[in-house]
Amino acid sequence: MFSHPPENSDHLRQLREKLRQDSRDSFHLLENFWDNPICSILHDEATHCIIVVWKQYATQIQLRYIHESLLTLICKHRVYKILGDDTALPAIPSEDRFWIIDEWFPRAVECGLRFAASKRPASHFGQLAVSHIQSAAPAGIECRSFEQLHEAREWLETVTPG
Repeated sequence: MFSHPPENSDHLRQLREKLRQDSRDSFHLLENFWDNPICSILHDEATHCIIVVWKQYATQIQLRYIHESLLTLICKHRVYKILGDDTALPAIPSEDRFWIIDEWFPRAVECGLRFAASKRPASHFGQLAVSHIQSAAPAGIECRSFEQLHEAREWLETVTPG
């Protein structure tokens, strides 16, 4: 396990600089990518899966830093599954949703991501955001949302890249 996410892009370095000038939560995110006030992340090497547990709302800079770091992990470790516990995710602003759909998803698919499963957010606006993102996922990635985290995990255990 890494103490911080791998660094390989100028974009990630720029986001890191912005985070240094941001909130206390952003500072904690920089201090510990794997477990911070915004999310916790686990790389399960045996199942080629990254698990993301969202703990609260992420600002645009935080969300993009987390996603760029996840992209680095997906590419470096040939991860093809991601599991999200989105229970505590209150919302994702439309600008960030479109960034995930238009910018992040294509790069994640290029790196090998094929399956994404999540537990539905508790909040109505979180549900709308996740539903929008998943319904607009590009060809090459299958996304599903579940009422219970164990259902999402069980589905991911049944899938393999074609």
